[in-house]
Amino acid sequence: MNRKEKGALTAAFTGGGGKTSLIFYLAKKFSSQGKRVIVTTTTHMAWEPKRPFADAEDTEELCRLIEQYGYVIAVKHKAGQPKISGPEPETLKRLSGFCDLLLVEADGAKRLPLKVPAVHEPVIPEFADVVVGVTGLDCIGKKICDTAHRPNDVAEFLNKKTEELMMWEDVVKIAAAEDGLRKNVGEKSFLVYFNKADVLESSDVAENIIKKCREAGIEAVCGSLKETMRPEGNMPEVSWNKEEMRDEAGTDHAGSRKQQTVWE
Repeated sequence: MNRKEKGALTAAFTGGGGKTSLIFYLAKKFSSQGKRVIVTTTTHMAWEPKRPFADAEDTEELCRLIEQYGYVIAVKHKAGQPKISGPEPETLKRLSGFCDLLLVEADGAKRLPLKVPAVHEPVIPEFADVVVGVTGLDCIGKKICDTAHRPNDVAEFLNKKTEELMMWEDVVKIAAAEDGLRKNVGEKSFLVYFNKADVLESSDVAENIIKKCREAGIEAVCGSLKETMRPEGNMPEVSWNKEEMRDEAGTDHAGSRKQQTVWE
């Protein structure tokens, strides 16, 4: 495969609540449409040996696997280690020349629904086109100490105690704040994906979240990876255009099928 003259569309994923699942869902979806996809990270990801993997420095092998599978995980991995780690910044940038879509996990949350970033987080590539902040709505109604990564930081951010419950308003506050999910976004396009909308008792909660985010100038989608990844699901197609994908994210009602699958 020849190196592309232009770099890939690069999306960085931050926050908690399903980043890795969303990344691999998108990798599978877009690769099935003929797009060449590379998955990588600027931090760490769980090692999944059944997925196509190449050392990020081995361009010959990663190109071979893209040809075979449509996507590849291009990172660094030491034998026997449960985690894979991101390549050097110059290698990460170079990866964008070998694919159409570069999906970068740029944050960690230890599989918990939400977080607020520490001083050194998130690690968003400077060349990223879009940042997707992810939060799991299953945090709503639960104690901060039971549902947040670094609960003391989250409690301090919200001016609450760790034993207090997370409310939907708290989720919006984290999503909209420049020291919350918008941290280090700068002038890049920004979208919030609220995962696990299927656990909400009422669609009113999702509608309120979307409304408040849009009032704050934030594009937001409430959906469910559990629903979109069901084998019997009939997914709509979307065009391969960054602006059109962003427009679609902002033109539908909360909780609708279209919003649940906006990245497809």
